[in-house]
Amino acid sequence: MEHKQSFFQRIGKDKRYIVFNLFFAYFTLGVALIMLGSVLPVLKADYALNYQVGGMLLSVQSIGYAVAGLGAGFLPLYLGLKKSFILLTSGTCIGMGMLLASGNPVWLLTAMGLIGISKGAVTNYNNQIMTELAEGDAGPLNLMHAFFAIGACIAPFIVLLCGKVDASGWRLAVFLSAAAVGVGLLAMFRMNMRGSTAKQEQNTEKTGVSYGFFKEKIFWITMLICFFYQGVEGTMMGWLTSFFVDSHVMTDSFAQVVTSALWIALLVGRVSCSRLAARFKPSQMILAMAIGQFVFLTVLVTSHSFAGMMIATIGLGLSMSGMYGTSVSNAGDLFARYPVCMGFFVLMTSTGAVVAPAVVGAVANASGMRMGISCLLFAAVALVLMALGNVRMGYLRRRRAKKAHKQHA
Repeated sequence: MEHKQSFFQRIGKDKRYIVFNLFFAYFTLGVALIMLGSVLPVLKADYALNYQVGGMLLSVQSIGYAVAGLGAGFLPLYLGLKKSFILLTSGTCIGMGMLLASGNPVWLLTAMGLIGISKGAVTNYNNQIMTELAEGDAGPLNLMHAFFAIGACIAPFIVLLCGKVDASGWRLAVFLSAAAVGVGLLAMFRMNMRGSTAKQEQNTEKTGVSYGFFKEKIFWITMLICFFYQGVEGTMMGWLTSFFVDSHVMTDSFAQVVTSALWIALLVGRVSCSRLAARFKPSQMILAMAIGQFVFLTVLVTSHSFAGMMIATIGLGLSMSGMYGTSVSNAGDLFARYPVCMGFFVLMTSTGAVVAPAVVGAVANASGMRMGISCLLFAAVALVLMALGNVRMGYLRRRRAKKAHKQHA
């Protein structure tokens, strides 16, 4: 029997170094983004910000993410993939530093925009490169996304430990996060990307910029799935700690720990999804995760006990865990065939993460955080409907293929 090589054995030394950089980039991004949610209550208090401004900060981050998603698709045509990756990823380091300098709302919005640009670049390039290296296999994609969850798990504990140092410990936590991103940027300079991850660039040089993906149904259904999912995820990232604090069920410090439960569940779920991807179709996994998000989000917004909130948090983490990586895999080779497709995909899906946190913040300002989070139930219902549509589309596609095969037989 022929021994099947593992992903890491198959890709070679130079590509392994690239993959490890992708893992570290997602790890530091997880630390930075979840740290922002963890320090938001303290930052809001220190700089005398209200819920509406807090929601705007989260939305501006998502706007930066959307802009970067589009720009990241075109920039490599002029600067090359590696230079583009490093340039746009530096936004997290710069933005986190800016948060320490001033509480001026415009200054803070600019900082969050830069962090969002970095998030968009990492999401775009990491998924684009890994999709090519993994040849469409959802396993390595979900493993890569697990490193985001590892960083997210650690972030609240970093904030807690730094808070023990002094009353402004959140500043030390933010500084450490910026420093970790800086280390990752230095490591990226040693990546050898010549001839190893330039398939999209080569395709663009040969065929020019093509927008044919807009005519493919798989693009639209996958985009809508990620649109509603990112609305839920973006809000959970930014507002979950505030929701726990405002519920008066737990103390501020304990809320940080419970927030980590979400990301521990995400980590477990993403590792599990990397294995389950070999047994189930992406459409089946997406439907199961969409139903889980609706169920556990309902539990979260209706629960007034610690046990209920903990169950809901863990359930949400498991349900959200593999959604993005599996959705990218659901699109097949679409992103490899159309070099600028990922940029438009990130731009369009991230509008969910722009709108949802702002709506939640505005409603919370008027009626409380519980009512604000309840608005996400609309997104969760829409996500289930899109997932059902994706399953049906896959069934019809396989039925047509089987019919065509019979006709040619």
